[in-house]
Parts: sequence; C-alpha cells; structure tokens
Amino acid sequence: MQDRDQEITEHIAELRTRVTRIGILLLFLLPLLFYFSPDLIHRFWKGVVNEEMFVYSPMEWILLRLGFSLILSLVILYPYAMLELYLFAKPGLYESERRFLKFAIIPSYLLFLAGSYISYKFLVPVLYSLSAGNPFYSAEKTILNALKLSFSLGFLLQVPLAIFLLDKFRILSYETIKNLRIPIYLILIALIFNSSADVGGLTMIALIFSFFVIFELSLFVLSLSKR
Repeated sequence: MQDRDQEITEHIAELRTRVTRIGILLLFLLPLLFYFSPDLIHRFWKGVVNEEMFVYSPMEWILLRLGFSLILSLVILYPYAMLELYLFAKPGLYESERRFLKFAIIPSYLLFLAGSYISYKFLVPVLYSLSAGNPFYSAEKTILNALKLSFSLGFLLQVPLAIFLLDKFRILSYETIKNLRIPIYLILIALIFNSSADVGGLTMIALIFSFFVIFELSLFVLSLSKR
C-alpha cells in the first residue's frame, strides 16, 4: 500500500498528536520516579562514591530529585519517542532510509544502555576513587556529574554502529570516514574540554582515550570486512 501525500496541516496535526502522547507518558512517569527517587538516588550514590552524602540545602535535594527523575524518564521513554517520530517521518522516507532507521534505533538504544551500565559500574567509581576531590561530596554535583560520565560511554558505543550503518547504506564510505578522522577528533576534543563533567582532570583523558580506541577499532574491523 502506497503512503499517500498529506497536506501541511495534516503533518502538523499528526506531529502534535505524537508529541502529545510522549508528553503524557512523561507527565505520568516523572512523578512516579520522583516518588521513588530518594531510594534510587541512594542506590546510585553507593554504586559510584560509597561515601557519606552531603546535601547543603533543601532546594538542592529537591532539584537533585527532579533532575534525576527527569533524566531517568527520558532514558526510559527514548525508544517510544523514537518510534513515534519514526512513524511520523516514515511516509516521507525512501525505503533505504527506512531500513537504515530500523537497523539503527534498537541496537543504538541497547548499546547506550550497555555502555552506561558498564561506565556506572566500573569506570565512574574508578575515576572518583582516583580523584583528589573534596571529601564532603555535594549530592547534586556528584550525581549529575556521574550521570554525565555514565552516559558518555553509552554515547561512545554508538560509534561502531554508526560507522557500520553509514558505510552499509552508502551514506558515508569507509574511505570518507577514515579521511575525516582528524576533524572528528578535533571536534570531540573541543566538546570534551568545554564539558563540565570533570573529576580531577581524569574525565577528559578517559573520554578522549576511549573514543580514540573505539573509533580506530571500528575502522579496523570495517576494513577487515571489506577484504
């Protein structure tokens, strides 16, 4: 069955409907996670720092609970939000573009979760243990930084999938990606050095090194597959 053409007003109405569905789920999930956030925060804290937690004002605790709950809500809702946006864009996509997105969305999310978990379980605690930080850890600053670091590895694990799919669907060839490695490195370094998620200077080194290893290993594996 062919996708029929739609008027611009129909597109806007459909997009509004899909965004509204996402918003309703977010408004349901956010208060639920906010209610359970004290226990979740303490569990997360023990896994990262395992030291006494200090909260310096009632507002800091409220903002921490809100921020923590919002981030978890967005992570949980991500697959559904991507599905809604894909269904909205589907009529205007070529078949190759549809296949690309179908291949990308679910593996990308699973890699993000796996990388975030590995980072939370191993990398972030090591960085905090090696840092010469203040022993009176601020709950809000520490947890939000830990979340940024955890998600960083999750995003880095998107690199192999992105390189494979870009080449497979002939959006960017292996040779083009390889030739762009220097500009990519420079952009990444600029982004990392302007990031606030730092633990004693170790974060920047760990992220740059991780990206370099993952990027080069992905190119190497792709080059082997072409021989």
